[in-house]
Amino acid sequence: MTAPESFSNQTPEVARAGDCEVKVDVDVWPQTNETGITEPQLKVETGGEWQRLSLISILYFTVRNFTASAQALIYTIPALAISFNVWDNLLSPEVLIGAGILFLSTSGSGVISFLMYKFRVHNQHVEIHHGVFQRRYTNLPLWRIQNVKIERPFYYRPFGYALVVLDTAGSGKEEAKIVAVPEDYAEALKKQVLYEKAHHDVGDIDELADEDLFNSKLANGSSTSRIQSTSDKAASNAHTSEEVLNRRSVKDIIIHGITNNRVWIILGAAAPFYDDVFGVVSEWLADKGLQLNQLVGEQTVAWWQFGLYAFVILMMLMALVALLSVGGALFTFYGYTLSRAGDRYIRRSGLLNKLEVSMRASRIQMITAKQDWLDKILKRVNLYFEQNSTAGQQMQELMSPNKLIVPSVTENEAFELSQEVMAGCDLRGQSYQTISKRFISFWLLAVWTLPVVAFFTLGAVTSHLDIMIGAVTTFISVALILTLRWWRWGIAYDNKYVYIRKGRIGIDYQCFEPYKVQQVIIKQSVFMKRNKHATIKFVLASGAVTVPFLPEEYVDKLADSVLFEVESTRRSWM
Repeated sequence: MTAPESFSNQTPEVARAGDCEVKVDVDVWPQTNETGITEPQLKVETGGEWQRLSLISILYFTVRNFTASAQALIYTIPALAISFNVWDNLLSPEVLIGAGILFLSTSGSGVISFLMYKFRVHNQHVEIHHGVFQRRYTNLPLWRIQNVKIERPFYYRPFGYALVVLDTAGSGKEEAKIVAVPEDYAEALKKQVLYEKAHHDVGDIDELADEDLFNSKLANGSSTSRIQSTSDKAASNAHTSEEVLNRRSVKDIIIHGITNNRVWIILGAAAPFYDDVFGVVSEWLADKGLQLNQLVGEQTVAWWQFGLYAFVILMMLMALVALLSVGGALFTFYGYTLSRAGDRYIRRSGLLNKLEVSMRASRIQMITAKQDWLDKILKRVNLYFEQNSTAGQQMQELMSPNKLIVPSVTENEAFELSQEVMAGCDLRGQSYQTISKRFISFWLLAVWTLPVVAFFTLGAVTSHLDIMIGAVTTFISVALILTLRWWRWGIAYDNKYVYIRKGRIGIDYQCFEPYKVQQVIIKQSVFMKRNKHATIKFVLASGAVTVPFLPEEYVDKLADSVLFEVESTRRSWM
């Protein structure tokens, strides 16, 4: 691989993998600019020549292709389970031959992906050519890159390699990946991107300071010295030392795994195999002298004994599910730290694959604090810092570069972190405007009354008491849930932040700054207008927030206040 041009006062750092070599020149001698700010001269450019990845990247491409194939096969499992017995035919020659062909083709595609991938960092741009059947060219100026995420898969870590993910403003998906570079180079590229972004922001501020229109806005309390201090702060943020804000212990992660169970998704995907698993368990119990068909016989076992057996089995299954959930939490959040470096928040975590996600403080659109019923008992909160997202694109919340999650913090820690990100934010200390009780009657009458009456009538005509009881029970349960929903749903505004509270059994809080709102939508149906109620919807880059059945006068006043804040402030959060 061609080494970049050498500079004075540089320390070369070399990393090898197989027959490939990446040589990185990083200037370790800081220089001082005209304003007295120390600027580290980080040289990460690879020159005009296109660079190949290290051979270890083949492993990444292979694992990625295997994962994509496995995700596609999940949808075929139910069809296979219906057509023939998967368990008995799992080791058949046909299945083994098919698995071998899939393995060889996927491995071969990893080699092809490696051969078709090349990149360079040239003239402050990251350029990438990749793709096999559909060739793609990506060109990202360093100053337009908003987030830099560094991942260290477990198969990279022994060799000192990392994966760099770059994304730009307004994108809900990852824009570019440099798949396998030395860790030192990944860190140097990250610092260079942050520096270029800060330097570009300084240029924008200086440009605005020279405009007559911008100077006219300074009469509201701003000053040239304030602009200069903002400029200095932005320029120095690129190389500020990190301050650790929060760490999650193993105990905290275990609590998170118990209170936030995601194993039901896995259990749902494994549904086609339940019959086979039940058969294996029955055979194992029979070998131990325990026959399930004898246990369910009314003449053999008393009802209380059968109930005890069922309770014990249920507890064992719940313990297994909790154990799987805790394992997933440890896999994802082990070694969790949340740090701040200048105007950026950085999250690092992972047991095998080390993941690093960073987010600029100014781009945080909303703070969300979530508490399920078990979280409330244990007095824990899952805290989310959310930035931009693309509509219609679903991303995993844990791996998304658009969210920072702080799992299972205490209520005091949640308050302190909220204050850290948005000074003066107090989620629980607000006097919330609760939505109207007509929310309950609307959903009961418009949605649930007709089907419940239909089932109750069907039960009465056919003399099925169970159908009648089920209909009445359903109606009462829905009414209770809607009542909890109405009781918890509310909104507050303290002239600095907008707060939303909602939930059914659990409770969620949201907080955002009015000047970051992109749209305010007010909706009124004929019946709502007659009763002087309205629904308000705030559209932010992170998504939309809706609060229904509020007093019409309150909605108009709130919308005017938020829109005035947007128009008068004109602050940039990009």
